[in-house]
Amino acid sequence: MSVIEMLHSLIFSYGLVGLFFGSLLANASLFLLIPIDLVIIYIGSLNLFHPVLVGLVAGAGAAIGESVGYAVGFGGRHAIEKKFSKDLRRIDEIKMKFHNWGILVIFFGSIIPFAFDFIAIVAGIIEYNFKKFLLAVFAGRFLRYSILAFAASIGAKYIYGLFLA
Repeated sequence: MSVIEMLHSLIFSYGLVGLFFGSLLANASLFLLIPIDLVIIYIGSLNLFHPVLVGLVAGAGAAIGESVGYAVGFGGRHAIEKKFSKDLRRIDEIKMKFHNWGILVIFFGSIIPFAFDFIAIVAGIIEYNFKKFLLAVFAGRFLRYSILAFAASIGAKYIYGLFLA
């Protein structure tokens, strides 16, 4: 069974709860791209749920899932400090910049479809405020998944209209 088939089965067997856990699992993997976006597009095209609801549920799962990367960074901070003690000043510089611009970096980073894991790990390493991290990831992924679901819904209606007309 492929990853997409597994996610499809999870969502169609358990509805929004399945979508939540599918999104959580897809976003909890570090540096392994699991195509939850394709699943969101597929769900949006079927018009099973309102696209905003899809964005809310999948965004919540994504925020919790991305906290795995944050935890890895947070837990690995002391190892990094020991290994790269000469570079602590550089880490402190990144920390200052991240505290000023971090919420925007996390928000926009979670919208753009690329591996977000690096940003999550850095946020954990510099001990960025976890509540702000979760909020920014949720907001970014909510927007991303809602847009994908809306676009798929509109596209499906248009395509179905062409064949039914």
